[in-house]
Amino acid sequence: MAKAQIITGLDIGSSNIKLLVASKKDDEPDFKVLFQGEEPSLGVRRGVVIDTERVSRLIQILVDKARSEIGQKINSVFINIGGSHLFCTRSRGMVAVSRADRNISREDVERVLQEAVKAVSLPSNNEPLETVPKEFIVDGIGEIKAAEGLQGSRLETEVLILSSFAPYKNNLVQAVLEANLQVLDVIPSSIAAAFAVLSQKQKEIGTALLDIGAGTSQLAVFREGDLADLAVFPIGSANITSDIAVGLRTD
Repeated sequence: MAKAQIITGLDIGSSNIKLLVASKKDDEPDFKVLFQGEEPSLGVRRGVVIDTERVSRLIQILVDKARSEIGQKINSVFINIGGSHLFCTRSRGMVAVSRADRNISREDVERVLQEAVKAVSLPSNNEPLETVPKEFIVDGIGEIKAAEGLQGSRLETEVLILSSFAPYKNNLVQAVLEANLQVLDVIPSSIAAAFAVLSQKQKEIGTALLDIGAGTSQLAVFREGDLADLAVFPIGSANITSDIAVGLRTD
């Protein structure tokens, strides 16, 4: 009998902090939700953690609730990152194919992606989060989605690099670490939202996904199956609610 893998996701937002615990067996196609809970957010402003101690305490409350409900200890989580400090940069990279038979290996693909990241001059206080290949180019022939296994002498790529303000990311990670949890990965919120609500066909034909949070709104544009652009605006549903209250003169 296949053993179930426990996967935990943590969403730290301006309005709420949410925790989802799910399990999946190798022989089953779907996830089974074991726990979902949320706590009103404190210490987060416009998607940015400004008080790690407060956020850490709320995370620990959710983790304790989950442990009591499912009867298992939670040691690690996937977390999201949002906020207007996220931005996109386009870049290109090029490497020579390493194998004598000219077959492009996984290592060649990883090297050319690394070269594309190195080619970008980011501010010293920014760091890459995600590298999204737009296309691969083999010996001058472009519009290739997957280069591994093809033959050629020169491999190039055009990528979209998602970056964040490093101190804000560090605050986010620190809050989770203070709750005695290991961070498995930090995923941009718009990327996570796209996996949840968009089909591959929608990404292929072209779709703009607007994710309106309490403190920020994130716009992700997909074209030909891949992320084409990303923008984060420092306004959210809380601003809309406030404007309505002012307009109607309500308390």
